[in-house]
Amino acid sequence: MGASLLPIEELTEADKAGWRDLAAAAVEPNPFFHPDFALTVAEELRSAALGVLVVREGPDWLACLPVERKRGWRQMPLSALVTWNHLYCFLGTPLVRADGIDTAITELLGEGVRRSGGFLGLDLLATDGPVNAALENSAAALRLRPVELDRFDRAALTRREDGAYLALSSKHRRNFERLRRHLEAQLGGELTLRDRSEDPAAREEFLRLEASGWKGEGGTATAFVPIGHGDLFHRVCERMAERGMLQLVSAEIGARPVAMLCNLVGGETVFTFKIAADSELAKSSPGIQLSILFLDHFHADAGLQRADSCAEPGNEMINRLWPDRRELGIRAIPARNAKGALARPPLKGMAWLRRRRR
Repeated sequence: MGASLLPIEELTEADKAGWRDLAAAAVEPNPFFHPDFALTVAEELRSAALGVLVVREGPDWLACLPVERKRGWRQMPLSALVTWNHLYCFLGTPLVRADGIDTAITELLGEGVRRSGGFLGLDLLATDGPVNAALENSAAALRLRPVELDRFDRAALTRREDGAYLALSSKHRRNFERLRRHLEAQLGGELTLRDRSEDPAAREEFLRLEASGWKGEGGTATAFVPIGHGDLFHRVCERMAERGMLQLVSAEIGARPVAMLCNLVGGETVFTFKIAADSELAKSSPGIQLSILFLDHFHADAGLQRADSCAEPGNEMINRLWPDRRELGIRAIPARNAKGALARPPLKGMAWLRRRRR
């Protein structure tokens, strides 16, 4: 068993196959680090200094973490090796096999810190699973002292036997039911949810719907920033659909979509990737209507145990709708050398400042 840092552009077909096998067997699936997602995004963004920290035994990949060498991570004026976090990445948990997880994580952490140039930054790390537990154990075994920059919760769903997920108060439920009736009367039909995961035409409809809304007006819709990201959305959807990891649902009245939700599926968890709503119908809150309909869709799929909103912690809309929470953390691990010692004081200062702000 050994660990190494591989430049992304130098990965062989055998490497990519090993990465895919690891992604399928990971104890905590992370679709944002699946090679068919990560490599597709890397091709489009053309990011410099991208690599993969990998632990291998023969041809088998046991653990991996996409990383980049970056200055200014989390406003730190230092260069470091950090989790590759970009516009389309909403989870930074490394991919690790269950068997031998502690040994693999120890190798991964040791190599990452050794190659960091000061500290290893772990971004958007899920704190509630075996990977985080192994990271904490391995840091202690290597006599490393992590600095926790932040911890926060975001909205999630955990399967319930009774299917009662909606967290709205009675007053808000009545209000959204009234808005739904108004929407149905306006468009002359019943609002229903349709699964269009296997419909390539739905992807173009999603982009048109997104670009028509507030995201398009603000210049942040996929079809608009930067140029070419509409093509990226199509390629990501195509490649994830080939793996059975794409979920694309549409809230429709008749043949008219009023809102659409694009999710990625990893194991027993579905992750929100993008949501789009028709701005012409904004007064009826079509995005919220879709999110309410999705609760029954989630419950009907017995293979799903959890949904991760991938939303910002302060997203009032989804926090109001979904009752559960998932904790994530941001962590820096200074090396046990002079550069690590220099990095520790500003890292601790940043951690203190973030706590004060929160």
